[in-house]
Amino acid sequence: MWTQYVSNVDTLHLVLPTLLQGIPTVLWFVPLVSIILSGLPPERIPAAAGLSNFIRIFCGAVGTSISGTVWNNRTILHHSRLTEQASVANPVFNNAIESMQQRLHINLDSALALFDVAVTNQAAVMGLDDFFYISTFIFILIIPLVWVTRPVTGGGSGAASAAH
Repeated sequence: MWTQYVSNVDTLHLVLPTLLQGIPTVLWFVPLVSIILSGLPPERIPAAAGLSNFIRIFCGAVGTSISGTVWNNRTILHHSRLTEQASVANPVFNNAIESMQQRLHINLDSALALFDVAVTNQAAVMGLDDFFYISTFIFILIIPLVWVTRPVTGGGSGAASAAH
């Protein structure tokens, strides 16, 4: 759903995917903590929970910076591709600029600046869509990791459950 954004997206198309991801994300944390703490003796549970939170927050920060960089790079790429056809040799571009000048009663510099703003907005949305495609692919690839985890037998599994 997030890969289908356009520059004039409405509120429903912003809220619905957020809810569809947000609610399962909240429900995912209890099983995750259970997997992390299962089999640990009671005296190690606080340290394991602290380490788990540190790793989650650290990886979230790294992921945020990587996603911002990817989005920025994809936006630059799309801006470059969108402006390749914007030249005085292209009659469609010239007609669009002239039409913009006439309808809005602005000079050539203002029309070109307005065109650049529109291209920048479209490139940013296209870059965001690319980021969501990449994220979707990564999440599909890591789904099998759930089946790699196995329940630990013995140890302090009962104590780990009691810690919740």
